[in-house]
Amino acid sequence: MGRVSRTFKLKLSPAGVELFLDCHCRLGHLVKELLPFGNTLYCALLYLDHVDVQLIADDLKTLRDSGLNGDRVCFVGAPLSLTDVMSRVAARLGPASQRRGPTALNSRLFIVALKQFRLAPSEAILGAYDEMLSQAGDYLKIGKTLRSRRTELGPIGQ
Repeated sequence: MGRVSRTFKLKLSPAGVELFLDCHCRLGHLVKELLPFGNTLYCALLYLDHVDVQLIADDLKTLRDSGLNGDRVCFVGAPLSLTDVMSRVAARLGPASQRRGPTALNSRLFIVALKQFRLAPSEAILGAYDEMLSQAGDYLKIGKTLRSRRTELGPIGQ
């Protein structure tokens, strides 16, 4: 079996780190579990995949002024399938958004995803979490309680 996870790089300001921690704490409270940071990033991107593309584009345009990106380099491990979600979001944005290359876009999309995730209704966050379990559950380190929740959701892809 090949590699199933990888490390993703986020470049955050202190406010960006606070944003990530706020999202992580909220997700943990909603599912009532201690979770790896990668689960939060994955769920945020899954949520972003359902956000109107114009809102994403607007957030990308104003990201520099948001004070969320910065020089603090943070590494988060997540299932490799997270790259598929990134590709879907990038495809929706079109080629103009990838002028500086896919790596630069991904770094910025991580922050936009977290920004949108913090504003998401609880039901949407839980929906993104269930979607993550369905898509990547076999590759996640999750507890027995959450494994049973995944079983209740049915086979992957349904």
